Amino acid sequence: MIDMHQDLLSIMYYCELHNRYDYLEEWIKNFNFSNVSGVIANLYYMSKEEMRKELGDKEIDVFSMFMKSTLLFNKYLPNCNCVFSIEGCDYIEDVGELEDLYNLGLRNILLVWNEPNKYGSGNRGDYGLTDLGREFLIKAIDLGISIDLSHMNKKTFYDTIELIKSEKEKGKMVKVIASHSNCFDVYNHERNLDDSQLKALKSVDGILGLVGYSVFVGDEGKEKYLEHVMHAVDIMGIDNVGVSSDDMTFALDLFNEDFGPMTFKYDRIKDELTKLLSLKFQQEDVEKILYKNVYNKLFKEEY
Repeated sequence: MIDMHQDLLSIMYYCELHNRYDYLEEWIKNFNFSNVSGVIANLYYMSKEEMRKELGDKEIDVFSMFMKSTLLFNKYLPNCNCVFSIEGCDYIEDVGELEDLYNLGLRNILLVWNEPNKYGSGNRGDYGLTDLGREFLIKAIDLGISIDLSHMNKKTFYDTIELIKSEKEKGKMVKVIASHSNCFDVYNHERNLDDSQLKALKSVDGILGLVGYSVFVGDEGKEKYLEHVMHAVDIMGIDNVGVSSDDMTFALDLFNEDFGPMTFKYDRIKDELTKLLSLKFQQEDVEKILYKNVYNKLFKEEY
């Protein structure tokens, strides 16, 4: 399977920061071609207060963090097919720095995290895409960086959809995903996408990564996750749905925080998902959901 959202770059960085690698080295064995063969590996940036809580007084240097984390990723997972991602572009100064990061390997961006920033708003903000945000996204599109709509509030989400449509009308190739979002009409959570948003994502040929983090799934676990998949396929079609984990349970020692239960055990996530999806889908469609859709539309050029 291909995991469309895993905060592995942040985990790698914090491992170096705390000089803790032992449990990571054990857990990383889950990344093998019989379980997880591809991943969108993410480096996240939260609000200043939340970043200060994790980093202390250490100055945030996007380039240093990105270079250190990607080097560690390539050391520990040299055979894992990967797209490097940044979530929350607050600390990227401008389009020039974006291009510099692209030259270092950046291939996917989430413009915002939960909070608003100079480019747009996450689900805790109330305004849409700013002029700087439009310039930033157009630059990303021109570079070939995929645009990830997860975490955007509705105004920023729809502003971004309209910008993407405009750029596509100019003949540009635009890769679009919502890497870790579920269906609001199946489970009412502010981070999930409603049916109108799912249709808008489909209209730009985007891929929805249905996330296994239980807080976005609902209390019924796997049964509820299957409802999310079936609903997404019903709205978007079989070719626009994928899967993601957002699994942070292996990093509890680093963050001293309980992230809550995950719907799937990561060391057997492919088998668990295959068994679950096979209850309602034929093998060909299971393969599309698990890896073929995102591979063909996002990973293929990176492999």
